Amino acid sequence: MIRSYTVIPPARPIGHAESLVVLRAERVRSLAALTRTALEAIGLFSVIAVLLLATAPGLRAPVAHLGWTFWSSLGNDAVEEAAAEETDAGDADAPHIGQHVALSAAEANVAAYLARRYHVADDAVRVMVAAAQSSGKERQIDPLLILAVVAVESSMNPFAQSPVGATGLMQVMPGLHGGKFGDTAGEVGPLDPVANIRVGSQILSDVIRRGGSVERGLQLYVGAGNLADDGGYAARVLAEMGRLRMAANGGVAAALAAGLRADTHAAGGFGAEPLGSAAPAEAPVNPARKPDNA
Repeated sequence: MIRSYTVIPPARPIGHAESLVVLRAERVRSLAALTRTALEAIGLFSVIAVLLLATAPGLRAPVAHLGWTFWSSLGNDAVEEAAAEETDAGDADAPHIGQHVALSAAEANVAAYLARRYHVADDAVRVMVAAAQSSGKERQIDPLLILAVVAVESSMNPFAQSPVGATGLMQVMPGLHGGKFGDTAGEVGPLDPVANIRVGSQILSDVIRRGGSVERGLQLYVGAGNLADDGGYAARVLAEMGRLRMAANGGVAAALAAGLRADTHAAGGFGAEPLGSAAPAEAPVNPARKPDNA
């Protein structure tokens, strides 16, 4: 009896090159699976973040911080650069004493006028000018009006205080408006030049709107709303505003000369001593100011 056999050839051994191809294919499949999982996690995180932001406003800041941390952990350079740019923009919007701020030509002229007229360091005045520009834009009032109020109220002295407690550059009443300074609760804020200008500008904007005109608003600001005469306060502020505008247009020397003439012919009123002298200005005494001025 003849038997038949099927001969099965031995399997061909896999070469080194083919092994590398198989290994690379497995790695690609693993990487694709990891990428898909990561994208699914990102999508889920985005949905949760949107839901939290939409339903719990108080969680917006923590969620934003968590999102920034998550993306940073993935090495997202674009997010990190955007965060840095946002921080830089925030610093530019909030100047502080000791910081050298960049001003336009007109703003630099205003700063030069105020520094020379009121004997204040140029860098400090530049910060005040920048703060007035920011507050004026926010409150939709002329920054030169804000600076004119600062000049008449305190002669650019951030530590000035009146007998009734009005404090700082714009002579804000901490007892009435301390809450507007935020975390400082009216204790340190009124002495901070930028914070004082911010709060004073808010008060000034409110009284102008309430009074219906700049002149009436200034009377309310100084606490003379119920008086027959504000003692020339509004006129002094508007005159100083005119000199500031003159300086902004390039006439710094002419504005200084006009200010010296006004000081020479002044017969009392608000603010500091005549400013043509080299002596530093004293804290202003504003007899018309009332505790309920604004």
